[in-house]
Amino acid sequence: MHRHTAIASVLASLAVVSASSAAIVVNVGTVRQVSPRPTIEYTGSYGAAVSSRLDPEGLRTVTRFDLHDIVVSLGGDLALTEVRVYDAGGNSYGNWSPGADIDMMRIAGLIPAGDTTFRYSGTVTQHASEASEVLRTRTYTCDAASGDQHFNSQHFISLGAGGRAIMQFSGFLHSAGSTGGSGEGSGEGSGTGMGGGTGVGGWTGGSGGTTESIYGGLLVADGMALEVSEAGIGEIWGVELVFEPTAVPAPGALALLALAGIVARRRR
Repeated sequence: MHRHTAIASVLASLAVVSASSAAIVVNVGTVRQVSPRPTIEYTGSYGAAVSSRLDPEGLRTVTRFDLHDIVVSLGGDLALTEVRVYDAGGNSYGNWSPGADIDMMRIAGLIPAGDTTFRYSGTVTQHASEASEVLRTRTYTCDAASGDQHFNSQHFISLGAGGRAIMQFSGFLHSAGSTGGSGEGSGEGSGTGMGGGTGVGGWTGGSGGTTESIYGGLLVADGMALEVSEAGIGEIWGVELVFEPTAVPAPGALALLALAGIVARRRR
């Protein structure tokens, strides 16, 4: 492994989109698969969280992004709402090879129940009109050895110039709590006795109650990773991760977000 690391200002790699949405967009960096497989050229700020390997058949390069490591480096308390695999420019955009051909993008690790949908944004008209399930099928497994043409194959997504293949996460349980109901009642009684007087008694009680669950993006646990494979060799693609806070960030976490500033270029 050969590594060249440069210190640079890369605040553009991480941005808070708006206070209202509280979305945190992290540009993880770009990847080019080169020969011999599974060698990659990675450019970005998260080199320690990026690795590559051959698929089980030994034909394809799989690049792995350790999501837990990335979240920890950002200060934690974040849920993943989107993965965007984007065209990084400098590719070929004719009918024969319309940009990087994304053969697989998936979340590895133990995933709880929730909703994952797929969509495409870009210049490739066919993908823009395809349903979530079709796009999921195209990228569900690592099974394309070369790009060919996306309209002849159902095994990858051609990003096209500036295109994005997107996974969106919602409906994942964040917390569940219960709130008790209240009720009132009263009762009166009187009695007499030798040497005694009268008495009045009363009672109050509670009834009902509701359970409120909070849902949102995918909570990233240890062992979770994003795995991406590009069908060919030489095309450049990149990854953006979109997070939402699961709690108010501590001052130390905010400082980490502001100080992201290392660009690493690594060849594996």
